[in-house]
Amino acid sequence: MYEELLAIGNAVSQDIVSNMDAIYEHLQTHKQWHKVTAIHNETLVSRQDDADKVGLLQESGLKSVNEVKADGDGDQDMASFIDTSMAINMLTSTASRINDEFQRHIRLVMSSHGTFKAAPMKKVERSISKVENDYKDEQFPRAAKLLDLVRCSVTFNTVEQLCSGYVALINHAKSKHGIIELARVKNGFLDPNDGGYRDIKVNVIFKSRNPEHRNVKMICEVQLLLINY
Repeated sequence: MYEELLAIGNAVSQDIVSNMDAIYEHLQTHKQWHKVTAIHNETLVSRQDDADKVGLLQESGLKSVNEVKADGDGDQDMASFIDTSMAINMLTSTASRINDEFQRHIRLVMSSHGTFKAAPMKKVERSISKVENDYKDEQFPRAAKLLDLVRCSVTFNTVEQLCSGYVALINHAKSKHGIIELARVKNGFLDPNDGGYRDIKVNVIFKSRNPEHRNVKMICEVQLLLINY
């Protein structure tokens, strides 16, 4: 029974991927497609504990564990527990403080370009799984690689709108008066061999202007989507 259900699931998944690949092939014939592929991957800040740009996870307890690990005589299990429990809880707490403000700001900036949608904060269980699997070889605290606890999406009807929305977001992030700063760009449309779901992920450093959270910063994510996907 399990194997039959698994086979059905795999078949459905393969159909979805095939359909998305067909859409991607069609999009490549669009006269403005070169503007999409001109959006290159870029990483300026890749961790929440970047001391200069973000400043999260700088608590002395986390640093002391890192020093013990560096000396080679630390308890690996304790370090792992702190990484997947304490660090993630710290990040989740910060995320809950700035989430509403971030969503309002991106909605204001992007609603004239596409359809804005606030996304729920990443669940703790999913964050732990990502740290233990995707970031298992990263430096301590590995949780600092979680850049999408706070996220939203903007969906566009056309390639032209996607490119226009991307430019608007980047220009806003680079403006002197903006409260977001560019951290990373990941263009999922670049690799023709990467089948299935595609989008452009723009990670930004959000700087809270709420008097109660003054100077709080966090890397958040804006997903730019084509309605076909």
